[in-house]
Amino acid sequence: MSRDVHRDSMKKLSHSNSDDDLRRQPTAIRIHSKPTSHGAEDISYGVRDDGSSISSSNEYVPSSSYLNSSAALTGTTRGYLPDRQHVMAMSEQQTNIVHTYDLSLPIKLLPGEEDVKLKEDITYRAHNRPAPYRGELIVTKYRLMFVTKPPDSIQVLVDVPLGMISQIEKIGGQARSNINDGAAYGIEINCKDLRHFFFGNAKEQNQRRNLLDQLTRLVFPFSISKADNSNAFQFFNSFFALDYKRKFCINGLDEGWTLYNKMKDYTRMLTISKDGIQQNSDPHWTINAEINKNYALCDTYPDIIVLPSSFDSTRLQRVADFRSRNRIPVLSWYSRETYATITRSSQPLTGLANRTCDDDIELLRKIADANVNQGFKLVILDARPKVNAMANMANGGGYEDYPNCELEFHNIQNIHVMRESLRKLHAAVRNAAHEDKTWFSDLENSNWLFHIRAILTAAIRLVSLVHNEKRSVLVHCSDGWDRTAQLTSLAMLMLDAHYRTLNGYMILIEKEWISFGHKFFLRIGHGDKSDSERSPVFLQFLDCTFQLLQQFPSAFEFNEKLLITIADNLYSCQYGTFLLNSDKWRTDMKVSEHTMSAWTPILRERALYLNPFYAERSDNVLIPNNSSRHIKLWKNYYCRYMPGYRSTLDVLTQRYTTLLNLRKKFTDEINHIRQDGDQQPRLLSGTLYQSPMTTTSTNISAQSKSNVTQASATFMT
Repeated sequence: MSRDVHRDSMKKLSHSNSDDDLRRQPTAIRIHSKPTSHGAEDISYGVRDDGSSISSSNEYVPSSSYLNSSAALTGTTRGYLPDRQHVMAMSEQQTNIVHTYDLSLPIKLLPGEEDVKLKEDITYRAHNRPAPYRGELIVTKYRLMFVTKPPDSIQVLVDVPLGMISQIEKIGGQARSNINDGAAYGIEINCKDLRHFFFGNAKEQNQRRNLLDQLTRLVFPFSISKADNSNAFQFFNSFFALDYKRKFCINGLDEGWTLYNKMKDYTRMLTISKDGIQQNSDPHWTINAEINKNYALCDTYPDIIVLPSSFDSTRLQRVADFRSRNRIPVLSWYSRETYATITRSSQPLTGLANRTCDDDIELLRKIADANVNQGFKLVILDARPKVNAMANMANGGGYEDYPNCELEFHNIQNIHVMRESLRKLHAAVRNAAHEDKTWFSDLENSNWLFHIRAILTAAIRLVSLVHNEKRSVLVHCSDGWDRTAQLTSLAMLMLDAHYRTLNGYMILIEKEWISFGHKFFLRIGHGDKSDSERSPVFLQFLDCTFQLLQQFPSAFEFNEKLLITIADNLYSCQYGTFLLNSDKWRTDMKVSEHTMSAWTPILRERALYLNPFYAERSDNVLIPNNSSRHIKLWKNYYCRYMPGYRSTLDVLTQRYTTLLNLRKKFTDEINHIRQDGDQQPRLLSGTLYQSPMTTTSTNISAQSKSNVTQASATFMT
């Protein structure tokens, strides 16, 4: 499409009496983007091909035949946000380059990614080959691929979801007059799952610059036009999740969205059981569905919360005013044996004047009193280093200095330190692919395992307080949606066997992370190239779960494959589960109507994620060893794309499946034997004879034992 034709089509869609000329200019004429963060974690060359600096806005971009139609759907012009009718009209006028079924790609594509958004000749430099591959860069709504051309055999060498891409930058040849034929010249793509790719470009006619602009529109639509949270269709149309839902699950609600029921889970948790008989719920706690109805009290909390029954709910607004983001202390977990509890909140707004709130103090006293076996003070576990908590006082935050509470600080660093640590881990893995002499020092310098150990140490302390000392604990950090979620969810995983089941683990994530407002949209950086709010907080929780799996292999119903699947779904934008920041936002945007849940494919193929060594009656409290030598690097996740690394995941999955099938077969045989054993032995002439079936059952039992031994030996090898 030529620039003039494109401009004419945009004029037909825009208002004729617009008071802003910029509203009528398509992205092919002008780009308005946010400046890129240039912290220690961000590498940016910051110059054009001709050597001049890149402006953060108002940069001219030549038109291209590969303009992304989905970019127009998300607002390709500054200030111009078309409604649904305009969006549909624009999508009808703009045609895609080609359909994927016309390309005969040697890969199975997902429903909904039939249209190709970008297709360009390019070269790809692989690690194990000196000469680059020649082929085509192909981009659909879901993924970026590199497909080779003859004389090489046709194959897909690169296959990465667009949501997985973290950074796109130019490499080499900043001034074309100084370009050396032997120097690297092209575009490098870094991914959130530690992959990185280098694609070479022609050194003339602005090919690299055009390609960079086109990829930026496709991968980072919200860096060009700010996300419109008020228009669900327009927002979700920026992600593949909408297209996938339309093709794969057109009508109705897929089962993943109904997995977690707040009222049901809270009722299960609060129901007191004695001698195996369930009794009424603990009267000291009330499941309240009114105080935060329509998210009136706190817009980042769920609409159903659990509070002490004896606290006057009319005082909650004053407590909310005293807590950051109105995140008041509410119940996360309750021990039916000891009545000890884990509650969560945000920091108090004490400030430099060390302000106090009588209502807040009273609420914490009621939380402590609800533990009828407790004669101690309420413990407040602040996940932050003390120096950070004191620094927050200058911004109006702070910590509790209450006479009836004991305060502990734990040295879990903030989101910026964790982002930098992950960047160093990326660099260590990347360098190890070329030179492994510095691998151990690079890994240690990243401090990644140090941070994992710090999180586990704090969680173990929380479990010890609740289980061993039978004390109630309030957990918070600054805003209560990052480090707080790490500690409460890990503690609940160690304390409650229900959350160690396959369904229970997904419910735990829904409860402590999704409904309590972890900012997935910002922490993952969906559709935005700025990384100032990105942080691997949730990834660290998955990593800590992996550490528990290693130390307690029979305590979990699920296996490592589930953790890696969740981590990949976190970034892929194929599902709506991890796209948004809060329960309110999900409700307002009707996420379940526009996208599928990430839990649905897991529930439909649950056999893939089951652990054959799981002991169903294992309801013991888990206390892991947090010494440095027991904290392992999660190699099957971080190192799986390293050249030469052989992941054990596929082998383990195959063996798990075999063992699960054998266990089912042997269980059926044992049940059959037990049924036969209930039959009375036949008596003949005063002599006890074995029935033929009993004899056969004995032979089956002996054969079963042999099969079990053989299967176990096969697995161990």
